Formats: sequence, C-alpha cells, structure tokens
Amino acid sequence: MVIVQKINEDLHASLLDSFPYDYNNPKHLKVIDLVTVMGSIYVADVTTTSRKEIRVVIPVFNYDRWTLIEKEVNQLVQWVSGENFVISFIHREHSLFTNIPNHKLELSTNNPVTLFSGGLDSLTGAYRNYKDNIKSDYLGFINKSEEKTHQEILKDFYLSIFKGIEITLIHKPVPKKKHLTQATRSLLYFALAVAKCIFNNSSDVYLYENGILSLNPEINNRFTTKTTHPRTLYMYRSILEKVELKVTLHHPFIFKTKGESIEEMDDAFKNQIKDSFTCGAGRSNLKPHKGQCGVCIPCLLRKISMAAYNNEAFDSKYFVEYNTKVKEVKDDLHRKELLSNLNYFEKYCEYISKGTINIETRIKESFYMDQNYLKENQKMFRKFQEEFERYMKKYDPY
Repeated sequence: MVIVQKINEDLHASLLDSFPYDYNNPKHLKVIDLVTVMGSIYVADVTTTSRKEIRVVIPVFNYDRWTLIEKEVNQLVQWVSGENFVISFIHREHSLFTNIPNHKLELSTNNPVTLFSGGLDSLTGAYRNYKDNIKSDYLGFINKSEEKTHQEILKDFYLSIFKGIEITLIHKPVPKKKHLTQATRSLLYFALAVAKCIFNNSSDVYLYENGILSLNPEINNRFTTKTTHPRTLYMYRSILEKVELKVTLHHPFIFKTKGESIEEMDDAFKNQIKDSFTCGAGRSNLKPHKGQCGVCIPCLLRKISMAAYNNEAFDSKYFVEYNTKVKEVKDDLHRKELLSNLNYFEKYCEYISKGTINIETRIKESFYMDQNYLKENQKMFRKFQEEFERYMKKYDPY
C-alpha cells in the first residue's frame, strides 16, 4: 500500500515559533524550507503505520533548488530510516505568507549552537564547551515527561555556569507517535539547530555523540539510529551547501569513546551525570519501568563507559543494575534484551579484534573531514575494546 502524506503547510510556524523569521528575507525562506522538509519527513515517519512505501510531497519556496537535490534527499532519508521513502517537492506560493506580521525580537547572540538532548554524551559535550571556552547556545526537543525533568535540571545547571547563552527547547510536532521510531528525528533536530545558528548570525553547529555509537554496525539485527554516522553528516552537509545555508556541522567526539569523554569531566560536571537520561527503552517494546532500563544498547554502553573508569558512583539508578546477572533478571523481555545487547557488544569487539570493523561500520574516506580517520578510528576501537573487557571482568553478567 502506497501512502501519500498530506503536509501541514504551517508546520514551520509551530517549530519556529521562537525564531524571528521574516517571509521577505530570502535567507529566512531557505531556513523555513529546510525545517519544513526535515519536519515533514519526521512527521510522516512517526505517523505512518503502513511501511511499504511512504510518499511525501513537501511544499517549498525555493522549488528549483530543492528539485535539483531530490535524489540526495531521498538517499539521505532512506539511509537514515532504512525505509522506502519517496520524497518530492511542490512550489509554495510566497504571496500567501508575505502579509503575516512578525513580532519576534531579533536574536543577536552571535553564538554557535550545540544540540542539547539531556543525554550523557550531550553533557560531556557541554563540558568540552566549558573547558575550551566555547560560548554556545543550546537547542533541543522537549522529551517525554520523565526525560523532561532531567532536561530542566541540566538546563538550570548550564545557565548557572555559562553566562550570556540561550537554551531553546522545542515541542515535537507530533505529541504521540503511531509508529515507534527515532530514525528521522535527527534530520529535524539538525534543521532546527541550523535555523537557530542562522538567526544567531553564526555558522557553527556542534553535536556530541561518542564515535562508538555513531558507527553502530548492524549485528544480530541489533543497531541504533544512524543519527551521527559520518555518512549521515556528510550527506546532510552536502544538502546544506546546495541550498546555500552556510552552516558547518561539527562532530568533535567522532573519534572518542563515551568512557574517555566522561573521564575527562571535572567533578562539578560528573555530579550532573545522575540527571542525564540515556535510556532508549521508551522507543522499544520493553515493558514500562521506572528510570533507565539498564539493558538497552544506550544504557548498556553507558554502564560499560562508566564502569571502565570507576565512575559508577556518579551514575543514576537502573531498573537492571550493574551487578545483576542475566539469569537474575525476572522480566523475560528485559532479560532477553540484556542478553542480546551483551552479544551485540561482544560481536562488536570481535570485529575489532579481527580487523573487519571498518567493513561492518560502512565507512569511507569521503565521509570524513580528517584524513587520518582510519588511524583515529582504530585507536578508538581498541580503546573501546579495552573498556568493554574491563566492564566484563568487573561485573561478569553471566
């Protein structure tokens, strides 16, 4: 069954509610188009239950430019989602919007923008900004109520240590998903960060996710989203260039493990770890539980990364704690998930040992801005293997 999605032409208005866009400014129309395109893709992804083919027809102001890169947009969405999307564009009439008044104040911080997820990688990124004296604004989505509480605590912490910054949290355009997915959220996330960056009169967006999770090979049908995979960022940068939005997406942790980024933080930041939220169980079929599950891939990687450097005392509580054996997990779904994800990381390390991990992670030289990417990746892989071995020796979940 082919689903043709009807797009809400006012989608950008809700997503950019706190932004000072002007329909008479050509640069702002480019921003609106980017947010509309990526927002429409995300909405279609989370509201479509039939997945055979998802056709999305998106209205844009700069129709000629977007039709030229239609193939690239489709390739990006299909790569990130793994679904059969067919994206096309129609011309949006500028005259329909020119008389809409704009009462927003101009944003003039000139600050770069850092993605703010409320997760642990995001916190280690904030520390990197702090250490390197990067004065950045922060932008994120308001997540479900449990995560929102953690986001607000971290937001207050950032505002207490960074002076003259803004933190913008945006409501997701779909309150309740019909299809359980996180795949294309990052495309909209990046678009909103680019928008904030443009309105700041800046040109740099920073995203922080450890290189191990960014590369996420598919092993035994287990994998995470391709949010910050080098190929994703390469394709997204290409689209930004071709729609003439001069913003650079930076990924400073592309060659770093989660563990080493955590270990670099000072105690003031480490004391905030308990208020970060990593768990991906809300996006899976795991039964409801209080707090972070401790068995999904993000939770397990977090525990590996904390334990490898003896940082467990700074961590939050898990539904399945550090020292729990697989056989001791009473809930069937949690037990199977833990076993499956332990096998995932064991296989990951096996590929590292065999020297075949580059094939599994599907990386190419063209995806990287650093010519030493192979050497740097190998150093990161070996470091992660050592971290995993330290975790297994310490807790032996079997």
